[in-house]
Amino acid sequence: MSTAITDIVRIVAAIKLDDLKPEQAYTGAGAIATVLVASLALACLFVILAVVLSKPRRSRPQAKRAHRGVHHQTSGTRIWHRRIDEVVDRFHAGDISRDQAFAQLASLARAYASGMADDTMETRTLSDLNRTIPTSTGNEKAGFMLLRQTIAALYPPEFADERYNDAARSTSVEQGAEWVSALVERWRR
Repeated sequence: MSTAITDIVRIVAAIKLDDLKPEQAYTGAGAIATVLVASLALACLFVILAVVLSKPRRSRPQAKRAHRGVHHQTSGTRIWHRRIDEVVDRFHAGDISRDQAFAQLASLARAYASGMADDTMETRTLSDLNRTIPTSTGNEKAGFMLLRQTIAALYPPEFADERYNDAARSTSVEQGAEWVSALVERWRR
């Protein structure tokens, strides 16, 4: 091992530092500048893309529906109460199951809300309703909050297993119908 070190020392000592001269000046400065400018431009582009793509998507504006007037089916509450009563009657007659009755009551609540608001509510789940922040004020916002509460109350009896969920077990179809009726009565334009 000592012979290897002595050989290295001899080689280093043999290098003459007096006559070290560059052969020619480096001419690649232009290429380095070009790569540097291109890298900075690419970094700026990535920053701009990250900012633009990280913003939440704007929801497409939905066309406002015109108010339908006095003779439209959402104008009076009697027709809605009759529909709610029909669901309860079909349940008691054995034509539909308990789960189907709650699903139909929830569908009626969403349909009524769609007619009262200038927005489609028929396909919105409870998660969709919870994520939605009403932009309107006054009666429409209060009605939307009533819809959210009604759908939230109807979810356990509609979807939960009665063996494990007390709300699903103890809620009757009549009580669900009362909740939807309260929505119909309390939603004001």
